[in-house]
Amino acid sequence: MRKFGSSKTFSLIIISALLVYLYHITSKTSNTESSRKHYSKLMTIPLENTILTDKIVLSFVVCDSRFNESLNLVKSVLLFTKTPVYFVIFTDDNLRHSFNETLSNWKILLKNKLNFELQKINFPEDHEDDWMNLFSKCAAQRLFIPKLIPHIDSMIYVDTDTLFLGPIDELWGFFSNFNSSQISAMTVEDDNPNVSWYPRFAKHPFYGKYGLNSGVMLMNLTRMRNFGWVDYVTPIMLKWKLFIPWGDQDIINIIFHYHTDAVLVLSCRYNYRADQCMYGDACADATARGVHLLHGSRRAFHNHKQPAFQAIYKAIDEYELGTDSTHSLLNSIEKYLSEAPSSNCGNLKDAFLRVPIKTLNELYSVPTRVQAEICIN
Repeated sequence: MRKFGSSKTFSLIIISALLVYLYHITSKTSNTESSRKHYSKLMTIPLENTILTDKIVLSFVVCDSRFNESLNLVKSVLLFTKTPVYFVIFTDDNLRHSFNETLSNWKILLKNKLNFELQKINFPEDHEDDWMNLFSKCAAQRLFIPKLIPHIDSMIYVDTDTLFLGPIDELWGFFSNFNSSQISAMTVEDDNPNVSWYPRFAKHPFYGKYGLNSGVMLMNLTRMRNFGWVDYVTPIMLKWKLFIPWGDQDIINIIFHYHTDAVLVLSCRYNYRADQCMYGDACADATARGVHLLHGSRRAFHNHKQPAFQAIYKAIDEYELGTDSTHSLLNSIEKYLSEAPSSNCGNLKDAFLRVPIKTLNELYSVPTRVQAEICIN
Protein backbone atom coordinates (compact mmCIF):
# COMPACT_ATOMS: atom_id res chain seq x y z
CA MET A 1 0.00 0.00 0.00
CA ARG A 2 2.87 2.38 0.77
CA LYS A 3 4.40 1.60 -2.61
CA PHE A 4 1.14 2.36 -4.41
CA GLY A 5 0.68 5.54 -2.44
CA SER A 6 4.20 6.64 -3.27
CA SER A 7 3.61 5.97 -6.99
CA LYS A 8 0.37 7.95 -6.89
CA THR A 9 2.10 10.90 -5.24
CA PHE A 10 4.87 10.83 -7.84
CA SER A 11 2.27 10.88 -10.64
CA LEU A 12 0.52 13.88 -9.12
CA ILE A 13 3.83 15.74 -8.93
CA ILE A 14 4.55 15.03 -12.60
CA ILE A 15 1.06 16.18 -13.65
CA SER A 16 1.35 19.34 -11.57
CA ALA A 17 4.72 20.14 -13.09
CA LEU A 18 3.32 19.67 -16.60
CA LEU A 19 0.40 21.99 -15.81
CA VAL A 20 2.74 24.67 -14.44
CA TYR A 21 4.95 24.35 -17.55
CA LEU A 22 1.98 24.60 -19.90
CA TYR A 23 0.66 27.66 -18.04
CA HIS A 24 4.07 29.32 -18.25
CA ILE A 25 4.34 28.71 -21.99
CA THR A 26 0.77 29.92 -22.61
CA SER A 27 1.24 33.00 -20.46
CA LYS A 28 4.53 33.85 -22.16
CA THR A 29 3.00 33.45 -25.60
CA SER A 30 0.02 35.58 -24.61
CA ASN A 31 2.23 38.30 -23.14
CA THR A 32 4.45 38.27 -26.20
CA GLU A 33 1.45 38.61 -28.50
CA SER A 34 0.03 41.38 -26.32
CA SER A 35 3.37 43.19 -26.35
CA ARG A 36 3.65 42.78 -30.09
CA LYS A 37 0.21 44.24 -30.60
CA HIS A 38 0.95 47.09 -28.17
CA TYR A 39 4.24 47.87 -29.90
CA SER A 40 2.54 47.71 -33.27
CA LYS A 41 -0.09 50.13 -32.01
CA LEU A 42 2.59 52.49 -30.73
CA MET A 43 4.30 52.40 -34.10
CA THR A 44 1.12 53.72 -35.74
CA ILE A 45 1.02 56.83 -33.53
CA PRO A 46 2.22 59.79 -35.61
CA LEU A 47 5.16 61.60 -34.08
CA GLU A 48 7.17 64.59 -35.27
CA ASN A 49 6.76 63.77 -38.94
CA THR A 50 3.06 64.65 -38.70
CA ILE A 51 3.82 68.35 -38.20
CA LEU A 52 2.60 70.12 -41.31
CA THR A 53 5.60 71.88 -42.85
CA ASP A 54 5.18 71.39 -46.58
CA LYS A 55 2.05 73.48 -47.26
CA ILE A 56 1.07 77.12 -47.07
CA VAL A 57 -1.19 77.45 -44.03
CA LEU A 58 -3.55 80.37 -43.40
CA SER A 59 -5.56 80.72 -40.21
CA PHE A 60 -8.20 83.04 -38.81
CA VAL A 61 -10.74 83.21 -35.99
CA VAL A 62 -14.40 83.97 -36.64
CA CYS A 63 -17.51 84.18 -34.47
CA ASP A 64 -20.93 85.77 -34.79
CA SER A 65 -21.52 87.92 -37.87
CA ARG A 66 -18.18 87.69 -39.68
CA PHE A 67 -18.98 84.62 -41.78
CA ASN A 68 -19.44 86.34 -45.17
CA GLU A 69 -16.46 88.57 -44.55
CA SER A 70 -14.26 85.55 -43.83
CA LEU A 71 -15.48 83.78 -46.98
CA ASN A 72 -14.37 86.79 -49.02
CA LEU A 73 -10.98 86.52 -47.35
CA VAL A 74 -10.72 82.87 -48.42
CA LYS A 75 -11.97 83.77 -51.89
CA SER A 76 -9.30 86.45 -52.29
CA VAL A 77 -6.56 83.96 -51.38
CA LEU A 78 -7.84 81.47 -53.94
CA LEU A 79 -8.27 84.11 -56.65
CA PHE A 80 -4.73 85.42 -56.51
CA THR A 81 -2.83 82.26 -55.58
CA LYS A 82 -2.03 79.27 -57.75
CA THR A 83 -0.45 77.23 -54.94
CA PRO A 84 -2.81 75.03 -52.88
CA VAL A 85 -3.53 76.54 -49.46
CA TYR A 86 -4.46 74.83 -46.20
CA PHE A 87 -6.93 76.81 -44.05
CA VAL A 88 -7.15 76.37 -40.27
CA ILE A 89 -10.32 78.08 -39.09
CA PHE A 90 -11.24 78.60 -35.44
CA THR A 91 -14.99 79.13 -35.19
CA ASP A 92 -17.97 78.66 -32.92
CA ASP A 93 -20.54 75.88 -33.21
CA ASN A 94 -23.04 78.15 -34.96
CA LEU A 95 -20.83 78.56 -38.03
CA ARG A 96 -19.16 75.15 -38.31
CA HIS A 97 -21.79 73.61 -40.57
CA SER A 98 -21.84 76.63 -42.89
CA PHE A 99 -18.06 76.62 -43.22
CA ASN A 100 -17.91 72.89 -43.82
CA GLU A 101 -20.61 73.02 -46.49
CA THR A 102 -19.25 76.04 -48.37
CA LEU A 103 -15.57 75.12 -48.27
CA SER A 104 -16.27 71.49 -49.19
CA ASN A 105 -18.10 72.72 -52.29
CA TRP A 106 -15.25 75.08 -53.15
CA LYS A 107 -12.76 72.28 -52.70
CA ILE A 108 -14.56 70.21 -55.31
CA LEU A 109 -15.11 73.19 -57.59
CA LEU A 110 -11.43 74.14 -57.54
CA LYS A 111 -10.15 70.56 -57.77
CA ASN A 112 -8.50 70.42 -54.34
CA LYS A 113 -6.79 73.77 -54.61
CA LEU A 114 -7.73 74.21 -50.98
CA ASN A 115 -8.03 72.03 -47.93
CA PHE A 116 -9.19 72.99 -44.47
CA GLU A 117 -9.78 72.00 -40.90
CA LEU A 118 -12.24 73.51 -38.45
CA GLN A 119 -11.15 74.05 -34.86
CA LYS A 120 -13.41 74.85 -31.93
CA ILE A 121 -13.06 78.03 -29.91
CA ASN A 122 -11.03 76.94 -26.91
CA PHE A 123 -10.01 79.26 -24.07
CA PRO A 124 -8.56 78.24 -20.70
CA GLU A 125 -11.31 77.68 -18.13
CA ASP A 126 -9.66 80.17 -15.80
CA HIS A 127 -10.66 83.67 -16.93
CA GLU A 128 -12.58 82.24 -19.91
CA ASP A 129 -15.05 85.14 -19.96
CA ASP A 130 -12.22 87.65 -19.87
CA TRP A 131 -10.60 86.01 -22.87
CA MET A 132 -13.80 85.58 -24.85
CA ASN A 133 -14.68 89.27 -24.68
CA LEU A 134 -11.25 90.86 -24.39
CA PHE A 135 -11.64 92.77 -27.65
CA SER A 136 -14.14 91.54 -30.22
CA LYS A 137 -15.65 88.16 -29.45
CA CYS A 138 -13.17 85.26 -29.85
CA ALA A 139 -10.39 87.51 -31.17
CA ALA A 140 -8.02 86.59 -28.34
CA GLN A 141 -8.12 82.95 -29.47
CA ARG A 142 -5.09 83.69 -31.65
CA LEU A 143 -2.92 84.02 -28.53
CA PHE A 144 -3.44 80.33 -27.69
CA ILE A 145 -3.06 78.87 -31.18
CA PRO A 146 0.52 77.59 -30.73
CA LYS A 147 -0.70 75.15 -28.07
CA LEU A 148 -4.00 74.26 -29.79
CA ILE A 149 -2.63 72.98 -33.11
CA PRO A 150 0.65 71.16 -32.33
CA HIS A 151 0.53 69.48 -35.75
CA ILE A 152 1.17 72.79 -37.55
CA ASP A 153 4.71 74.17 -37.83
CA SER A 154 4.07 77.65 -39.26
CA MET A 155 1.11 79.67 -40.48
CA ILE A 156 -0.04 83.10 -41.57
CA TYR A 157 -2.68 84.48 -39.23
CA VAL A 158 -4.99 87.22 -40.54
CA ASP A 159 -8.01 89.08 -39.24
CA THR A 160 -11.21 88.28 -41.14
CA ASP A 161 -11.39 91.86 -42.45
CA THR A 162 -8.43 91.35 -44.77
CA LEU A 163 -8.24 90.71 -48.51
CA PHE A 164 -5.31 89.42 -50.51
CA LEU A 165 -4.65 91.30 -53.73
CA GLY A 166 -1.65 89.17 -54.69
CA PRO A 167 -0.37 85.63 -54.17
CA ILE A 168 -0.03 84.41 -50.61
CA ASP A 169 3.26 82.75 -51.66
CA GLU A 170 5.02 86.11 -51.48
CA LEU A 171 4.02 86.65 -47.87
CA TRP A 172 4.78 83.02 -46.98
CA GLY A 173 8.28 83.49 -48.37
CA PHE A 174 9.20 85.76 -45.46
CA PHE A 175 9.47 82.73 -43.19
CA SER A 176 12.73 81.97 -44.97
CA ASN A 177 13.97 85.45 -43.99
CA PHE A 178 13.63 84.77 -40.25
CA ASN A 179 16.88 84.77 -38.34
CA SER A 180 17.45 82.31 -35.50
CA SER A 181 15.75 84.51 -32.88
CA GLN A 182 12.60 85.52 -34.78
CA ILE A 183 9.31 83.77 -34.10
CA SER A 184 6.90 86.11 -35.88
CA ALA A 185 6.57 88.86 -38.48
CA MET A 186 4.20 91.85 -38.54
CA THR A 187 3.93 95.44 -39.71
CA VAL A 188 4.18 98.48 -37.47
CA GLU A 189 0.98 100.25 -36.52
CA ASP A 190 2.12 103.39 -38.30
CA ASP A 191 5.52 104.99 -38.73
CA ASN A 192 4.22 108.52 -38.19
CA PRO A 193 4.29 109.58 -34.51
CA ASN A 194 1.50 112.08 -35.17
CA VAL A 195 -0.81 109.32 -36.41
CA SER A 196 0.23 106.11 -34.67
CA TRP A 197 -2.00 105.30 -31.70
CA TYR A 198 0.60 103.75 -29.42
CA PRO A 199 3.05 106.63 -28.83
CA ARG A 200 0.14 109.01 -28.25
CA PHE A 201 -2.25 107.00 -26.09
CA ALA A 202 -0.87 103.64 -24.90
CA LYS A 203 -0.55 103.18 -21.13
CA HIS A 204 1.34 99.92 -21.46
CA PRO A 205 4.66 98.85 -23.02
CA PHE A 206 4.64 98.36 -26.79
CA TYR A 207 7.05 97.39 -29.56
CA GLY A 208 9.57 99.97 -30.76
CA LYS A 209 8.54 103.58 -31.40
CA TYR A 210 5.15 102.97 -32.98
CA GLY A 211 3.83 99.57 -31.91
CA LEU A 212 2.76 96.63 -34.07
CA ASN A 213 -0.50 95.96 -35.88
CA SER A 214 -1.50 92.32 -35.50
CA GLY A 215 -4.04 92.09 -38.33
CA VAL A 216 -1.47 90.13 -40.33
CA MET A 217 0.92 87.94 -38.37
CA LEU A 218 3.34 85.30 -39.58
CA MET A 219 3.66 82.74 -36.78
CA ASN A 220 6.39 80.11 -36.56
CA LEU A 221 4.39 77.99 -34.13
CA THR A 222 7.23 75.58 -33.40
CA ARG A 223 9.46 78.44 -32.27
CA MET A 224 6.59 80.06 -30.37
CA ARG A 225 6.03 76.84 -28.46
CA ASN A 226 9.74 76.66 -27.61
CA PHE A 227 9.62 80.34 -26.62
CA GLY A 228 6.81 79.56 -24.14
CA TRP A 229 4.41 81.99 -25.81
CA VAL A 230 1.18 80.81 -24.19
CA ASP A 231 2.73 81.02 -20.72
CA TYR A 232 3.16 84.78 -21.15
CA VAL A 233 -0.34 85.79 -22.17
CA THR A 234 -2.44 85.20 -19.03
CA PRO A 235 -0.14 87.01 -16.58
CA ILE A 236 0.06 89.95 -19.00
CA MET A 237 -3.72 90.06 -19.44
CA LEU A 238 -4.31 90.01 -15.68
CA LYS A 239 -1.77 92.78 -15.07
CA TRP A 240 -2.79 95.10 -17.89
CA LYS A 241 -6.43 94.24 -18.67
CA LEU A 242 -7.68 97.71 -17.66
CA PHE A 243 -5.22 99.36 -20.07
CA ILE A 244 -5.37 97.25 -23.25
CA PRO A 245 -8.25 98.53 -25.42
CA TRP A 246 -7.00 96.59 -28.46
CA GLY A 247 -6.96 93.32 -26.54
CA ASP A 248 -4.80 90.60 -28.08
CA GLN A 249 -2.88 93.13 -30.19
CA ASP A 250 -1.83 94.99 -27.05
CA ILE A 251 -0.71 91.77 -25.38
CA ILE A 252 1.37 90.93 -28.45
CA ASN A 253 2.93 94.40 -28.28
CA ILE A 254 3.80 93.95 -24.61
CA ILE A 255 5.52 90.63 -25.32
CA PHE A 256 7.55 92.02 -28.20
CA HIS A 257 8.43 95.15 -26.23
CA TYR A 258 10.55 92.88 -24.06
CA HIS A 259 11.63 90.62 -26.94
CA THR A 260 12.28 93.00 -29.83
CA ASP A 261 14.63 90.55 -31.51
CA ALA A 262 11.82 87.97 -31.82
CA VAL A 263 9.84 89.82 -34.50
CA LEU A 264 10.57 90.62 -38.16
CA VAL A 265 9.00 93.91 -39.32
CA LEU A 266 7.22 93.72 -42.68
CA SER A 267 6.43 96.43 -45.21
CA CYS A 268 3.14 98.28 -44.81
CA ARG A 269 2.07 96.94 -48.23
CA TYR A 270 1.38 93.58 -46.55
CA ASN A 271 -1.07 95.08 -44.05
CA TYR A 272 -2.41 98.17 -45.79
CA ARG A 273 -4.99 100.01 -43.72
CA ALA A 274 -6.84 103.29 -44.12
CA ASP A 275 -4.26 104.85 -41.82
CA GLN A 276 -1.77 104.49 -44.67
CA CYS A 277 -3.78 106.73 -47.00
CA MET A 278 -6.57 108.67 -45.27
CA TYR A 279 -4.26 111.55 -44.32
CA GLY A 280 -2.20 111.29 -47.48
CA ASP A 281 0.28 108.76 -48.79
CA ALA A 282 1.89 107.14 -45.73
CA CYS A 283 3.14 103.90 -47.32
CA ALA A 284 5.61 104.68 -50.07
CA ASP A 285 6.32 101.00 -50.68
CA ALA A 286 2.68 100.32 -51.53
CA THR A 287 2.59 103.34 -53.85
CA ALA A 288 5.69 102.11 -55.66
CA ARG A 289 4.97 98.37 -55.75
CA GLY A 290 1.25 98.10 -55.02
CA VAL A 291 -0.90 97.00 -52.09
CA HIS A 292 -0.46 93.27 -51.55
CA LEU A 293 -2.85 92.74 -48.64
CA LEU A 294 -5.69 95.11 -47.78
CA HIS A 295 -6.87 95.37 -44.17
CA GLY A 296 -10.31 96.91 -43.69
CA SER A 297 -9.93 97.65 -39.98
CA ARG A 298 -12.55 99.77 -38.21
CA ARG A 299 -15.22 98.43 -40.58
CA ALA A 300 -13.64 100.11 -43.62
CA PHE A 301 -15.11 97.45 -45.94
CA HIS A 302 -18.63 98.05 -44.71
CA ASN A 303 -19.10 101.76 -44.05
CA HIS A 304 -18.91 104.79 -46.30
CA LYS A 305 -15.91 106.41 -44.64
CA GLN A 306 -13.43 104.67 -46.95
CA PRO A 307 -15.13 104.23 -50.35
CA ALA A 308 -11.96 102.86 -52.01
CA PHE A 309 -11.80 99.99 -49.50
CA GLN A 310 -15.51 99.38 -49.88
CA ALA A 311 -15.19 99.27 -53.68
CA ILE A 312 -12.58 96.49 -53.65
CA TYR A 313 -14.52 94.47 -51.09
CA LYS A 314 -17.70 94.78 -53.17
CA ALA A 315 -15.96 93.53 -56.32
CA ILE A 316 -14.57 90.43 -54.59
CA ASP A 317 -17.85 89.80 -52.78
CA GLU A 318 -19.77 89.77 -56.10
CA TYR A 319 -17.30 87.54 -57.94
CA GLU A 320 -18.40 83.89 -58.32
CA LEU A 321 -15.55 81.56 -57.53
CA GLY A 322 -14.80 79.02 -60.23
CA THR A 323 -15.78 81.12 -63.24
CA ASP A 324 -13.22 81.56 -66.00
CA SER A 325 -13.83 85.26 -66.47
CA THR A 326 -11.41 86.52 -63.82
CA HIS A 327 -10.88 89.61 -65.97
CA SER A 328 -14.41 90.59 -64.91
CA LEU A 329 -13.08 90.93 -61.36
CA LEU A 330 -10.52 93.47 -62.51
CA ASN A 331 -13.15 95.32 -64.46
CA SER A 332 -15.35 95.44 -61.36
CA ILE A 333 -12.55 96.67 -59.10
CA GLU A 334 -11.64 99.35 -61.61
CA LYS A 335 -15.29 100.33 -62.13
CA TYR A 336 -16.16 100.59 -58.44
CA LEU A 337 -12.97 102.51 -57.64
CA SER A 338 -13.74 104.98 -60.44
CA GLU A 339 -17.32 105.42 -59.27
CA ALA A 340 -16.40 105.83 -55.60
CA PRO A 341 -16.62 109.31 -54.05
CA SER A 342 -13.36 111.19 -53.99
CA SER A 343 -11.07 110.47 -51.05
CA ASN A 344 -7.39 110.52 -50.16
CA CYS A 345 -7.28 106.72 -50.36
CA GLY A 346 -9.14 106.76 -53.66
CA ASN A 347 -6.52 109.11 -55.08
CA LEU A 348 -4.06 106.21 -54.78
CA LYS A 349 -6.11 104.05 -57.15
CA ASP A 350 -3.00 102.81 -58.97
CA ALA A 351 -1.62 101.36 -55.73
CA PHE A 352 -4.78 99.24 -55.32
CA LEU A 353 -4.80 98.00 -58.94
CA ARG A 354 -1.12 97.37 -59.56
CA VAL A 355 -0.78 93.96 -57.85
CA PRO A 356 -4.14 92.45 -58.91
CA ILE A 357 -3.51 93.32 -62.55
CA LYS A 358 0.02 91.95 -62.48
CA THR A 359 -1.04 88.78 -60.64
CA LEU A 360 -4.05 87.91 -62.78
CA ASN A 361 -2.11 88.73 -65.90
CA GLU A 362 0.43 86.08 -64.89
CA LEU A 363 -2.15 83.51 -63.78
CA TYR A 364 -4.80 83.97 -66.46
CA SER A 365 -5.38 85.56 -69.84
CA VAL A 366 -6.34 89.16 -69.17
CA PRO A 367 -7.69 91.54 -71.84
CA THR A 368 -5.05 93.94 -73.09
CA ARG A 369 -7.33 96.95 -72.45
CA VAL A 370 -7.24 96.30 -68.74
CA GLN A 371 -3.49 95.66 -68.77
CA ALA A 372 -2.89 98.99 -70.45
CA GLU A 373 -4.79 100.93 -67.80
CA ILE A 374 -2.00 100.69 -65.27
CA CYS A 375 1.75 100.56 -65.70
CA ILE A 376 2.71 97.41 -63.89
CA ASN A 377 6.46 97.59 -64.28
